Amino acid sequence: MSISQSRLSGWKKFAISLWYKLASVQRGILVGCATFITILVFAEIWMRYIIHYPGMEVEELATLAAFWLYMVGAIYGSYERSHIKTELMHLIFRKPKHYAWVRVFTSTVTLTLALIMCYWGTDYLIWGLTKGETSRVLRWPMVYSQGSLFVGAVFMSFYFLVELIAYLRQALGKEPIVMPYQEE
Repeated sequence: MSISQSRLSGWKKFAISLWYKLASVQRGILVGCATFITILVFAEIWMRYIIHYPGMEVEELATLAAFWLYMVGAIYGSYERSHIKTELMHLIFRKPKHYAWVRVFTSTVTLTLALIMCYWGTDYLIWGLTKGETSRVLRWPMVYSQGSLFVGAVFMSFYFLVELIAYLRQALGKEPIVMPYQEE
């Protein structure tokens, strides 16, 4: 094994390790946010109907956690490639080569839309930082929730880029990339 192959395998191991760690962090955030929101909803019901306290701060916390839950859920769906899509093209394009090029096209459109979302998310985050908007009750900076849109768009774009590369390789007749989640 040459030095360049050794480095490549080292980089590949690092990339796969990072790939798994990102997914693990995402799953942890999803479970944590879902659990936290469940506890908050229970607490809000208890406070509102048993002790007759409005609990507006609970609603703000739940909203913040929900923003992150939704966006990390979207990121994880992009990672798993389980995001919502309607694929009818396999009924029209019967040849695998043609269908592969259709997948390249749809992945390109998806990546383009995610990059547009990155642009909008960046603008929104910058706007939130410059305005210094805070929540009504807790007075927390709104960028805590607005930042989830930016982070979500960046990670979704990354996963859509990986998907596009995999489909492009397949359309060009190269050996398919087996993603680590496909081995689990």
